[in-house]
Amino acid sequence: MTALLARPWSWVLLAAVVATSLAVGSVHAAPETRAARISYLESVIKCPVCDNISIAQSDAQQAQDLRARVVQLVDAGSSDQAVERYVVAQFGTDELLRPTSPVIWLLPIVGGALAVAGLFVALLRRRRMDASSVIVAADEALVAAARSASPGAASPGAAS
Repeated sequence: MTALLARPWSWVLLAAVVATSLAVGSVHAAPETRAARISYLESVIKCPVCDNISIAQSDAQQAQDLRARVVQLVDAGSSDQAVERYVVAQFGTDELLRPTSPVIWLLPIVGGALAVAGLFVALLRRRRMDASSVIVAADEALVAAARSASPGAASPGAAS
């Protein structure tokens, strides 16, 4: 197994498998039933007067009013995006608990890529250090052999 991971293509394959798994796992089908749509919308719409909780979790009067409005909009045939646009128009872009900026989705990918690149650089440096230590050991063996081959040579630090 260690020999397999020593090959650069195996790291590329591993990275591709991880990236594909993350991409496939992050795709969710839109809820189809009325109750599922309402539950989803209530979970992604932030309570206007609460601190970072959804209207589904809040008992505040404004949250209850907004939940009733979400039900009205869904019953009227509005799409999820239309309901979200309504909330944003009424309360601002901070009222959705779901990230709307693509930067939020790109940061983990960039961070993962940087981590993989750092690991790759560290492994390359380690390989070079291992190769240089083999060279140093070979040089030390040559020096020791040369010293033992010349019996009349003075050892370093010996008095004359």
